[in-house]
Formats: sequence, structure tokens, C-alpha cells
Amino acid sequence: MTEKEKFVEQLRELADFYEEAPDDFPLPLLGFDRYIEKKELPVVLAFCKPLTKSVWGNSIKLTKTLNFGSISFLINQREVCERKVVGQQWVDPIAASPGRFIDQVEWECKPILKGIDEEGE
Repeated sequence: MTEKEKFVEQLRELADFYEEAPDDFPLPLLGFDRYIEKKELPVVLAFCKPLTKSVWGNSIKLTKTLNFGSISFLINQREVCERKVVGQQWVDPIAASPGRFIDQVEWECKPILKGIDEEGE
């Protein structure tokens, strides 16, 4: 049995469980998150349209919304975007930390992510 077949079987088991449950049984909010590698990105982009794109920590989060919840694919931002320093900002000293400049950055995504809707647009 492949990993995909095993996963589908587990989802059917979950569906059977909820089908047998009483009508007033609490239902979960279903959402699936999965970290992916750059080599997996083309198949996600091809199969999951439309997607929304957002930044989540140091990752790009690509989300496919379904009727029952969502599936999100996360990939390290550095794998698919280029970090560009666009300025610096002074941070005043606090407690035991001296004042310092911190980089102000923008992330320019590679063409493979162009055209995906930004979350909140």
C-alpha cells in the first residue's frame, strides 16, 4: 500500500467514525499543514489551484480552501524568494541591549509563485 493509499484509507476511517457519531457530536475544525520541499512545489501548484499565499514565520504558506477546511503547504521562504535589504532602521537601546541598526527587507518571490493570490487581497 502506498503512502497516498494509506492516507486516503485513514481519511475514510475518519469519515466513517463521524458518520456513525450522533448528530450532536462535536465536529473538529479540519485543516492540514504540510511542509514541502522545493522539488514538490510544481505538483502542488499544478493540482491545487486556486491557492492563496501568505507569510508564516520564515515560510511561505500556500493554502487550498475546501468546503470542509483547508490544506496548507509550507516552504522555507529562502527556497522560493530572494531576500533584498531595502534599508535600515535604528532600534533604541533597551535594558541590557545596546542600540543597533536592523535591516529592513523585502522578499522577491521567484516566478514560480507569481500570480498566486496574496492573502487579504
